[in-house]
Amino acid sequence: MPGTVYILENPEAQRVKIGVTINAAGDRLRAVNDMWLGRKGTCQVCGRRVVLVRGRVPRHAAGVPDFVLGIAGCAGTHELSLEQSTDVAQKHLAALKNRVGGLTGVRKGSVTRMITTLERRIATPRHQDNSSGLWQVHTTYLTESAEKVEHLAHSYLSEFLDHEAPIGEVFHCTVSQAEAAVEKALSQLGLDQFARKETQA
Repeated sequence: MPGTVYILENPEAQRVKIGVTINAAGDRLRAVNDMWLGRKGTCQVCGRRVVLVRGRVPRHAAGVPDFVLGIAGCAGTHELSLEQSTDVAQKHLAALKNRVGGLTGVRKGSVTRMITTLERRIATPRHQDNSSGLWQVHTTYLTESAEKVEHLAHSYLSEFLDHEAPIGEVFHCTVSQAEAAVEKALSQLGLDQFARKETQA
């Protein structure tokens, strides 16, 4: 699938972020800055990213089917975001684990996947207070198989991954190193001759 692999730079934090979008990279920029600066957060229950209201997750649609816990609406409504606390997520995880034993077939499989996803979210470290600076678009690559390119570039930069960043796909490396990783991925996938590179900064 065609798309854009983008490299964002945060000069103050001395970090780069590599991501992929089917839209313009600038469209992702606001969402990334909102997450980075804590204006946007992740619901502890359903994982939906929303703009916070007075520091809390606003009302939103049910993120978990009603049959799981017999509740309407998302239980993460009006709670702190996952970046601020995991208390509600931990309680929800325990409730899911208690419920899964009484389910069978497709419903059991669905809840089991929810448990795995929630455990992964809880285990991901987030250090929102350490965020500084703003992100800006530095380089974009319009290419086929953008997700494969992004995934491969991430693997090349794995030693630079910032495990304490409040958002994913952030690396403590230079823009040049990030560009080299993306271009190596393009070459390995045989897409380098067809990709269109644009430098914004």
